[in-house]
Amino acid sequence: MKLKVMMLVAAGALLSMGAASAQDAAALIKSKNCMNCHDVEAKKMGPSYKELSAKYANDKDAVSRIVKRLKDGQGHMKAAATDDEIKAMVESALSHK
Repeated sequence: MKLKVMMLVAAGALLSMGAASAQDAAALIKSKNCMNCHDVEAKKMGPSYKELSAKYANDKDAVSRIVKRLKDGQGHMKAAATDDEIKAMVESALSHK
């Protein structure tokens, strides 16, 4: 019985960490002004996150390639963020289906 309770508590902690990470990524996206050029649903100056998600849906290397482009300023303005922050923002942007 104790083992089941401990497993449930651990699973709940992992789920809440995932939710916190998504909230952190959303806050980063907002703080880094990504939404000035992108939107979740509609194309602005840049493609929507839903468009990007569809475009890269079957590309297992998309996150690493996009992170590199944002870090180096290739085809997109250079992101003023750490590698981990850029990765979290890209993963969040590509999660919109």
